Amino acid sequence: MNRSDFMNQLERLLLNISPTEREAALQYYNDYFDDAGPENEKEVIEALGNPARVAENIKRDLQENSETRAKASDRALVEYGKAMNIQSQPQPERPVEKKTEMPTWAIVLLAVLLVLASPAILGVSTGVFGVIIGILASWFAIIFGFGVAALALFVATFILVIVGIMCIPADALVGMGLIGCGLLCCGIGILFLMLTVAMGGIVTPAVCKGIAGLFRKKPAKGKEN
Repeated sequence: MNRSDFMNQLERLLLNISPTEREAALQYYNDYFDDAGPENEKEVIEALGNPARVAENIKRDLQENSETRAKASDRALVEYGKAMNIQSQPQPERPVEKKTEMPTWAIVLLAVLLVLASPAILGVSTGVFGVIIGILASWFAIIFGFGVAALALFVATFILVIVGIMCIPADALVGMGLIGCGLLCCGIGILFLMLTVAMGGIVTPAVCKGIAGLFRKKPAKGKEN
């Protein structure tokens, strides 16, 4: 048996199926022979077996496919019927949410209380503001006082050292004493100068930064998330 005999027998055995399915099956086996090549024709026929067995396999596969499609169609109809039944059933009404609004009398009462309490609130705020101003004024006065004291001590140091040097030829003990007092004034002046720099350049900015951090609004937890 060659390829032509095999295909002719297979075509006769498939006459009882639809033309479309028959042509598809014959085209499939023709392509199978073409891919194998003429030199492998006998090997292909031996591998496929007789045309009757091939035709039986084709018909069995077609029958199984048709049954599968029928089951899928029946399943789709059942699902569609369930969906239609669910849609036809009356849906429960959602409860209407009532908006809670503040009554008019409460708004009027709150406005009256704010008007009556405004003098007390203004007095407290004014007092607090005055205390803060007083503390700030005292703080800067202390810094200014330390600066002036340091400057005065440096001037006294200069005067005492000059006078002490001038007094050494006449009375060396007095001259050395004046120079020593001048150096002592210089040390105290340096101490006051360091306090002025520390309070004005380090402590004051740190305090202002801390106060600003206290009054800075923190973001809400809901917004951060």
